[in-house]
Amino acid sequence: MVTIIIGSNRKDNISKLIGDIYINILTELFNEKVEMVNLEEMPSAILHSDMYTQKNEWLERLKTDILIPTNKYIFILPEYNGTFPGAVKLFVDALSSKDADTVFYGKKAALVGVSAGKFGNWLGLEHFGVVLNYLKISVFHQKVSISNLWDFMKDGISFEDAKTEGYIKKQLEGFLNF
Repeated sequence: MVTIIIGSNRKDNISKLIGDIYINILTELFNEKVEMVNLEEMPSAILHSDMYTQKNEWLERLKTDILIPTNKYIFILPEYNGTFPGAVKLFVDALSSKDADTVFYGKKAALVGVSAGKFGNWLGLEHFGVVLNYLKISVFHQKVSISNLWDFMKDGISFEDAKTEGYIKKQLEGFLNF
């Protein structure tokens, strides 16, 4: 199973739109079972020192139903201050403090950067790759960086760029064989 993690907790974040494109391609072209975790749904109670000692119902359900059965992750990471969002680091920390071996170790990940600027969060992807390697996740070499995002938005609700979709398909083809 492939799980897409939308790495922003910002309400109505555009990264989910990119995640939807990934889901469509994975299900239509590759017939893969796909789940999506949108950190917009992450409860604020996770940002508390109790996250290391007490169980959180949302995380427990997510871990059991989706994350443990997952063998491949796709992280979609918008650029926040030149790197990845703190919400995704908090999410990883909350899970890895107790369950790194079942949630992360030995799994594989593909990385997707999203930004309104010209670099597509390539620096954030590199930073996050180091975090994933620490968690014993193998990171697929072919990353997709979607830059100048607003140039491809239609009516503020859809993304249209055949060239980028071609990069996504090529990444997914390689990643599924990885």
